[in-house]
Amino acid sequence: MTTSLRPFARTPGRDVTKDRPAPFDIARFYYDQRFRIAEDAPMLRQLIEAVDSICDLEPPQWAQWYSVALGFAPGLIVELGRGHGNSTAVFTQAAWRLGRTKVISLCRTRDWALTVAPRIARFVDGGWFGNLEARRIDILAADFEEILADHSRVLILWDAHGFEIAELVLGELLPRLAGRTHLILMHDINDNRYALLPRSYGGHPLWKGNTLLPTTGVAGSRVNVGWMNSQEDQVIALADFSARNDVEIESADHEYATFFETHPACADEMRRVLDDGFFSTRGHWAFLSLSGKEGPFHVPALSGWRAAARSSAVDCDQLPRLPTTILTAPVPWAYASVFSWRPVNEPPPGAPAWIRCRLQVTGGAIGVSLLTQDEKAFVESQVVSSPAAVNVALQVPDLKQRGRLVIHTWDAPEAGRVRIDDVLLVW
Repeated sequence: MTTSLRPFARTPGRDVTKDRPAPFDIARFYYDQRFRIAEDAPMLRQLIEAVDSICDLEPPQWAQWYSVALGFAPGLIVELGRGHGNSTAVFTQAAWRLGRTKVISLCRTRDWALTVAPRIARFVDGGWFGNLEARRIDILAADFEEILADHSRVLILWDAHGFEIAELVLGELLPRLAGRTHLILMHDINDNRYALLPRSYGGHPLWKGNTLLPTTGVAGSRVNVGWMNSQEDQVIALADFSARNDVEIESADHEYATFFETHPACADEMRRVLDDGFFSTRGHWAFLSLSGKEGPFHVPALSGWRAAARSSAVDCDQLPRLPTTILTAPVPWAYASVFSWRPVNEPPPGAPAWIRCRLQVTGGAIGVSLLTQDEKAFVESQVVSSPAAVNVALQVPDLKQRGRLVIHTWDAPEAGRVRIDDVLLVW
C-alpha cells in the first residue's frame, strides 16, 4: 500500500516547528468558568427566553461561548452575523461581566433591534447595553480597520455564511488579526467523529452549496470534509486554507471530549455545578487562530469592489458639496434624496465597476439604492445603520444605462441622519 502524503508534501511551506502553544484552552475555559456560569445561570436563562431561538443555539452552547468570552477576556468581540441575537446576547452579557470589553455586531437583520433588545431591556441593568454596538449593515461593507482599531486581543464569531464572507474573513480580516492575539469561533460545523451523524445521504442529492429545501425551508444535503460535517460553504474554504497553511481547523467537540474523558472528575464536577442543562461535551462548532503560529501565511486575494485598483470622482448634480447630511423621514421606504451622477473618468469598456458611497448613519436604518434607468426597480440596494463610517458599494451593470442613486428610509418607521463623506466610481 502506498504511504499517504500530507497536502503539499513536496511544496515548501511555513516552518511549523516554530509554532508555539496557543494562548487559550477552550476546554479549560469551560471548566474554569463553571462557577461563574452557575452564578449567572438565571440571567442566561432569561436571555435565552428573550431571544426565543433555542434551535439556533442550545443552552450548553450558550455556556460554552460564555466561558470562552470570559476565559479569553478579549478587548473586542466582533460578531459576523447576528440573526435573532443568541450570540449577541451571550457576548454582551460577557462584556458586561468583563467590564471593558466592546462588542461590535454586524448583520442586515432587524430582529435584535425590533424584538429582542426591547425584551431584554425589561430585566437587565441600565448599563448592560453600554458595551454593545449592533450595526445593521452588509458585512461586506464593514471597515475592519476602523472596527479592529488598536485592539490587541480579539474574539470573532464567524456566523455569516457563503463564499464571499469566507473570502473576506480569510483574505482581509485574518491578515489584520495575525499580529494580535485572536480566536475565531465558527458555528454550524459538526464533528463527525463525535456527533451521531448518519453516513447515508438520507435521500438527498449531492451537496452543491448551502441551499434550502423549498418545502421545509431547512437545509437538506450536507458535506463531509475531514471531520467537518456541515451544510455551509465555508467548510470548503476552511479546508483549503488549512491545507495551504498547515493550520488545523480545531473542533470544540474534540477539545471537550479529550479533556473531560481524560479528567472524569472534572466532568463530574461540571455536572454537579451546572445541573440545569448548561454542560455538554458536544459543541457543534469549530475554531481557528493563527496566534502562536509562525508565518508566512497564504491568504486569498479579495474580489469585487474591494479588489478595485482605480477610482474616479463622481459629479452629483442634486447634492451640495460633500460631505453633506441628509435626513430621512419616519416612513418605511420613503425617498429622502434622489440624485443623478456621472464619473469624471470612465473605466475601460467591460471593466466591472461599482458606485461606492462612504457614509455613516445615526437613528433609524436607511437604504442606499441604485435605480434602473426607467426607475421602476432597484438594481441593488443595501441597508445601513452604523454610527461608524462604512463603504456601500453597488455594482453598475452598464454605465451608459445607469440610473439615479436614492437615499431612503428602510423597513421601519424611524427617521435617520445620513452623513455622506464621498461618492466614487471604483473599478
